[in-house]
Amino acid sequence: MTSPESALAGVLDAVSLETPAEIYRESFLDGATAFVAEKRLESTYAPFLGYDLHRLRREFSTFVWDLKQLADASRLHSSGYRDHLYWLIDDGEYIGQCSVRTELGTPYLITYGGHIGYSIRPDRRQQGYGRRILALALDVCVNLEMDRILITCDEDNQPSRRIIEANGGQFESSLTMDRAVRRAEGRKGQEDIQKLRYWIELKDRRR
Repeated sequence: MTSPESALAGVLDAVSLETPAEIYRESFLDGATAFVAEKRLESTYAPFLGYDLHRLRREFSTFVWDLKQLADASRLHSSGYRDHLYWLIDDGEYIGQCSVRTELGTPYLITYGGHIGYSIRPDRRQQGYGRRILALALDVCVNLEMDRILITCDEDNQPSRRIIEANGGQFESSLTMDRAVRRAEGRKGQEDIQKLRYWIELKDRRR
């Protein structure tokens, strides 16, 4: 008899990381709407690229193109790093996204941001997707010939801490986020928050 855990693993094995594409427009917009409801549209990179929900609906194909350009080599000169964006797709539906940054070319990234960022749309959380998206992102890092990666989370984000540790994250240190960093990350509170820093070794994952 198949256990519930094995059944869930079988379902999650069907999910994949895909390059952003217009065919996922409707489910992405559903996810973006859910992010807007919790005031976290920045999880989709839309505000960073100058898009709100209305502009996403009008200019979705341009938004997809802009996302892909974040990985262009020219960004090494203009921004100090490239950002490889992938969407987590399950049965044709946008579930979330991850960002793999092969270079930590800014003070923020080397201190607080790390090599990988990921987010799951609010209505698809607590379904095992967080652990899966990080595992798939680590496979991307291996394919990009990265040896070890820095990944971070806020001290009050217990689900993210569990996901990182389940994927082999080794705690290094914690740093207090100042007001400017909290604002950049969309945190509205005034209280001090620690950013937890983990490293994951990738050499043993190579086939």
